[in-house]
Amino acid sequence: MRAPLASSPSLTSSRWLTRAAVSLSWMLCLGCLSGDGGGADSDLTTPVAQFSQSKTAGTPPTVVDFEDESTGTIESLEWDFGPLGTRTEANPSITFQDPGNYTVRLTVRGPGGESVLVQENLIVIGDLPTAGFECSPLRGLVPLTVTCTDSSEAASEIVWDFGDGGASNDRSPAYVFETPGSFIIEQTAINAVGERAQQTTVEVVPFAIVSSIAGGSAPLDVVFSVEVGSAAGFAAWTIDGQNYLGNTISHRFAAPGTFDVEVAFGDLTDPNESRLNGTQVIEYTVDYGRGVAGFEPSTAAGPGPLSVTLEDQSGGAIEEWVWNFGDGSTCTFPDPNEPGASDPVPVCDAQSPTHEYAEVGSYDVRLQIRGPGENEGDAVNEDEAMVVDAIRVTALDPSFEGQETDAELGLGWITLRPELALVEATHIALEGSGASGDAGMPTDGTKWALLDGRGTDGSEEVDLIKNGIEQRIMPPADQPVLEFDYVLLYAEPPAAGTLDALTATISDGSTVVEIDSARTDVSAAYAGPSARFPMEDGGTVRATAVHTASVNLSETFPGATGPQFYTLTIRTTNALNELRSPRVYVDNLRFTEAADPILAAFSIEGGLPVFSGEPVRFRDETCVDSEVTDCVVPTSWRWNFGTQAEPRPPASAASDEQDPLYTFPEAGNYEVRLLTRLGDQESEATLFLTALEAHRADFEVLTAGPYLAPVSIEFGNLSTSDPSDPIAAWSWDFGGWGTSTQEMPDPVDIDQAGEVTVRLTITTDSGRTNTAEMMIEVN
Repeated sequence: MRAPLASSPSLTSSRWLTRAAVSLSWMLCLGCLSGDGGGADSDLTTPVAQFSQSKTAGTPPTVVDFEDESTGTIESLEWDFGPLGTRTEANPSITFQDPGNYTVRLTVRGPGGESVLVQENLIVIGDLPTAGFECSPLRGLVPLTVTCTDSSEAASEIVWDFGDGGASNDRSPAYVFETPGSFIIEQTAINAVGERAQQTTVEVVPFAIVSSIAGGSAPLDVVFSVEVGSAAGFAAWTIDGQNYLGNTISHRFAAPGTFDVEVAFGDLTDPNESRLNGTQVIEYTVDYGRGVAGFEPSTAAGPGPLSVTLEDQSGGAIEEWVWNFGDGSTCTFPDPNEPGASDPVPVCDAQSPTHEYAEVGSYDVRLQIRGPGENEGDAVNEDEAMVVDAIRVTALDPSFEGQETDAELGLGWITLRPELALVEATHIALEGSGASGDAGMPTDGTKWALLDGRGTDGSEEVDLIKNGIEQRIMPPADQPVLEFDYVLLYAEPPAAGTLDALTATISDGSTVVEIDSARTDVSAAYAGPSARFPMEDGGTVRATAVHTASVNLSETFPGATGPQFYTLTIRTTNALNELRSPRVYVDNLRFTEAADPILAAFSIEGGLPVFSGEPVRFRDETCVDSEVTDCVVPTSWRWNFGTQAEPRPPASAASDEQDPLYTFPEAGNYEVRLLTRLGDQESEATLFLTALEAHRADFEVLTAGPYLAPVSIEFGNLSTSDPSDPIAAWSWDFGGWGTSTQEMPDPVDIDQAGEVTVRLTITTDSGRTNTAEMMIEVN
């Protein structure tokens, strides 16, 4: 229902009765007696015109009853209704047929004179107003601002009732609902004729932040939740610079203060419906309390030198922080030293200091805090937080980026050389990338390691020889798999059987284990020649594709518990003598999580057959669609196309690309192998295929030149194809002097001088084509 306002008019007839009695437009009294009361007619009273009516407004036709209420001695009266004429009866009923404003005049006469009462525009005849509006939004989070746009017609006044006690007389108001609930918005359109109303409903959804406790002393753990009634959606929180997702979250206030707790909520309704979106912010106060120590390292593990910021998360009243980094160094914040102290205490640059760990190992970190007692008069409060194995430095310079180019390796790497080395050689760092790299190196950064096999003669096995590099390492707790990339460079002929080699071993101090995936020799397929070392002792230096070696240290040494040191040694050697010595590239030592088993698979784009001399695209299908099959794409691929032992070695026999393009140099049978690796898992797929002889169009001119027009020239077919896919059709074009489909065409008559282009296109049984052409000059 509409709530009446103080300014709202009432359209009842009683209001107009009152007005008729007091709101006289003008009143005329004629022939009134003089004030001395003398004369024969002194007993007669002066007439005073007065009347009332049953209504003052309506829609046509409207009947209005008028009633004479004049006073005094009246002998006659006359009503004047303007265009509707006059009446002389005391109480006429008038029908108003046409819209408009009507003035009513009543004239009364008597012995005492005449009186006239005129009511201007007393009767209003017209149409009722039409209520109409739109409000938006009709659903939202509290506080909800709803804007209503008026579209009513013929209304002189608009009254709004918002259903929660609020109202407005604005035409198009904006109203804020401060409480949740379902409310009926009603618009009443009013004019002189009457009023009409229209309604709509708005849903105001609750939206509030609720905390598990009202407050307390730091450090303080508080659970916050967003209250949105039955609405389903997601909430994003920001508290003290930290972000969370979820309708219910937990936050630790490490320090006292007043904090803004902000939540942004969005619902999951149908996108065609009105969506709920909003933001709430409250202030949450955390008091000072007894100091409690706590911290979190910015990183728990990584290669060294490792810079770690120890984020102080202590709470309560604290005056001093004392850090022990576990590597023999400490610091205190703030500066506790007296001026001119002879043995000053090391000072931290902040209560959350940054410290650099220079050596491989596990470090226990301790924080001691001091501050006032919780209550006045209490003793000094002290607390301590100790994290065992808080920081692990896993390896030093694992990608050789800190090494000096062309200088012997250092920075954690130890170089190994045979005691009786025949040639002075060093293991150094190389630098380059892209075109300035070599054989797929570097695989990380711009530098990589070169291990030199010169000076070895095959007198020691590769897994025992002291020639290469080693480093002590420590894997992260959750990444037990050690990986590194390598390439073997060798100058021995691929099919000669002299197997210069490399390998790697891992040791826990008591047991030495060879890493199977790191063992490679000259029998490995090569990806191409080396750009850095093209020749060695007269032999062409070939480089394998980039290989990845890996070992799961947890499985290899199952008895290890807690932080464990291991020694990685990478070795290379000649297999027979000191000539044509191998070299090894190494890069990107890293640790990863253990992987699930994988199953290698591949295909040939376009399928079989394949032809020698024509590029073939191989497609890895180990994991075709990770989103559909929940598989994981391998991290390295080792392709062997089976061509390294060919009598005429091709430029390449291998690849480390995922989907390589390869050209078989000769027709024949080949075994293609793909070895895929993911972490500590590997899988191999094999395909035996036959590369057919490439179909090649070719022809010769059997008629000796020079040629003078007119001339008859004979051509002979020299085209070839594989016997399993023979030539089925020949198509000759003699440059405008005729065509032929014969294998050996008839002589061609050329009657004019000029350049003549002759083309031969062959088509095999499988539909493959090839074209050859030759230009002949006829004089």
